[in-house]
Amino acid sequence: MADFQTIGQRHIRVDALDKVTGKAMYAGDVYLPGMLMCKLLVSTHSHARIVSIDTSAAEELPGVKAVITGKDYPDARFGSGALKDRRVMAVDEVFYIGEPIAAVAADDEITALEAVELIKVQYQDIDKVVDPLEAISSGSKDVHPDLEEFEGYGFALGGNNCTMLDADRGDVDQGFKDSDIIVEETYHTQPISQGFLEPMACVADVEANGRLDIYASTQGPYQVRAQLASVLEMPISNIKVTAMEMGGGFGAKLRLALEAFPALLAMKTGRPVKLVNTREEAFTLNGPRLETNIYLKTGVTNDGTILAREARSIFDVGAYLGAGPNAGVGHGLGAYKIPNFKLRSYGVYTNKIYVGSYRASGVADMTFATESHTDVLAHKVGMDPFEFRLKNALSEGDTAVNGSTIPENGLMETMEALKEKMGLPKRLPSTPKEARGVGISVGEWRSGSGPSTASISVNEDGTVSLLTGSVDISGSDTSLAQIAAEALGLRLDQVVVAKRNTDMAPFTGPSGGSRIVYSQGRAVQNAAEDAKSKLLELAADRLGVPADALECSGGSVYVQDNPPQSMDLGQLGRMSLSSRGGPIIGTSSLSSLPYAPVFNAQGAEVIVDRETGQVRVTRFVQAQDIGRAINPMGVEGQLEGGAVQGIGRALSEEILIHKESGEVRNPSLATYLMPLSVDMPEIENILVEIPSADGPFGARAVAESPGFGPPAAIANAIYDAVGVRVKTLPLSAERVLAAIQGKNDDEYSVDVEELRAAEGP
Repeated sequence: MADFQTIGQRHIRVDALDKVTGKAMYAGDVYLPGMLMCKLLVSTHSHARIVSIDTSAAEELPGVKAVITGKDYPDARFGSGALKDRRVMAVDEVFYIGEPIAAVAADDEITALEAVELIKVQYQDIDKVVDPLEAISSGSKDVHPDLEEFEGYGFALGGNNCTMLDADRGDVDQGFKDSDIIVEETYHTQPISQGFLEPMACVADVEANGRLDIYASTQGPYQVRAQLASVLEMPISNIKVTAMEMGGGFGAKLRLALEAFPALLAMKTGRPVKLVNTREEAFTLNGPRLETNIYLKTGVTNDGTILAREARSIFDVGAYLGAGPNAGVGHGLGAYKIPNFKLRSYGVYTNKIYVGSYRASGVADMTFATESHTDVLAHKVGMDPFEFRLKNALSEGDTAVNGSTIPENGLMETMEALKEKMGLPKRLPSTPKEARGVGISVGEWRSGSGPSTASISVNEDGTVSLLTGSVDISGSDTSLAQIAAEALGLRLDQVVVAKRNTDMAPFTGPSGGSRIVYSQGRAVQNAAEDAKSKLLELAADRLGVPADALECSGGSVYVQDNPPQSMDLGQLGRMSLSSRGGPIIGTSSLSSLPYAPVFNAQGAEVIVDRETGQVRVTRFVQAQDIGRAINPMGVEGQLEGGAVQGIGRALSEEILIHKESGEVRNPSLATYLMPLSVDMPEIENILVEIPSADGPFGARAVAESPGFGPPAAIANAIYDAVGVRVKTLPLSAERVLAAIQGKNDDEYSVDVEELRAAEGP
């Protein structure tokens, strides 16, 4: 391993002191003189025409300064991707319970709430569809009959199928003919919330020159700026977005959410306007994940070689397409080489809350299906589940689903590390009342990429200022500062990470998909190397030696053969102010980085109560190839956090949506069953370091994949304990007990034949 000074050292977050002392400024903490408070009126109908909206009583209430409806906005649609299917507010029609239809700005929150209650809305109900399996079937009512008129609409099956992705390779029919064993299963995953603690908040203000200032809890300030400019029909240059500190996002805060409401009210009143979502609105307006139904058909030989797979994944996207069904194709094979496959993934409209991102949209759903399925295949051919996975695992040089070549990676190493740590294969002793079992799963993610920029300025006192456009949601500022310090030979405390907004910081992609350390970190490293080269050039001129004879370390530039002959960075920073080259600023800009796979192997040990079906995870182990641990403390925190979310998804978390109305029935942290600390086992992390060729100092992504595997690992452990498969999440006591009692778990069956017919030849 290379000899690093800062990389690989355990550091507390650079913002830790501000956060624990309450000095960190969140969007909800922003107060501007004359600020008004905003509240929303939302639909109580899942699908209806708006016959009339009477806002007169609300407008007459003392303290109310403005009331707006959908008709106050330009007739512009926006979307999370290419498909633009949403308006900021409903205009003539509502598509789900909770959809905004009016907003109020008042002197205080109580007055705003009173005004909302005074708005009278008359609805005329329209036929609705709530079940995605019904929605995609022939003859279903269309949620958006004008779908094909939306900008960005591409190929799909029509009706309620708003997007479809596919991938084929080889001859899948021949692959099944050559298989000795064919297994067909359907898996179901539940609606789930990101569970962030800080509700979304935004303050909008209008400057004297008419420019719009936005202070928001957002992972993507540039994305918010672009979408806001689109829906308000304003130039991007007239909007400044400041990303405040954030108390959790996990993908929910990637795009435009509530910012348009206070923005338009601020423009209308000429005063700052603040909107803070309620917890209930966090469940209905911030795009949680909705249910997914996944059909898998896989053929395997008697010696355990997987030959063919057909997959059909139906992702419920709710009323509008947020985060689509990409994972149904991109992760339809799991971490395995399968020569013949046909993968189809559908995004389906229903009259429910719209779907958003949550730690790699849809990958956790697919991993539950593919890794449960992998376990079934292993047992069908009579192989140990670990050895079966090892036999079929991807390796360097294999071809990924998208046709790219698999580069060097640590899949084998992570699997072997898990095997050694858990002592696999193993059997745990059981009693007549309590059965014990062991299960494993393997997950894969691709290190996130996308536009990344950075600049580093050398200051007169020898410190450097780091400026990026990325938002710190996981301690990434600390890792970026470590990367800059390592490249420049500085201590961590000599790197200052500047707070940013869209006016001052260079453009960068959103903080999501685990792209910041991998992609943004590479931009920071490049910027530091650029600054370093300029430092060496200036020092070479002053010391009278060639630049390649110099080294930068310990806060100074010195002659390699004569270290006492040196200049500190403070001297060089001051000299640069009057030098021909000017102040030293290193910059970097890149669009994307090559594919760098991240593999995670996880194992769970469980106890199942045979009488109640209650499942308790007693041990959880995970090994992940993180490339290079920039900050091991931060890496471990991300691994543990992802695993905890995955265990919650596995055992208890579920947004309960009424099967007839589409209404969210448990929009609170009291009724949405997130696990508590007492529910968690100790999580054992193994850091495998197989450096990436492209990541900064070899780093790969970290945060996404730990949340993928726990549901499958736990489901497989349940099978090992009591011999039954549960194919529907969450793995509740009621569902496990029903399986023990022999009751069928096939309530979510996909009509594959109808889908095949609809797709055509």
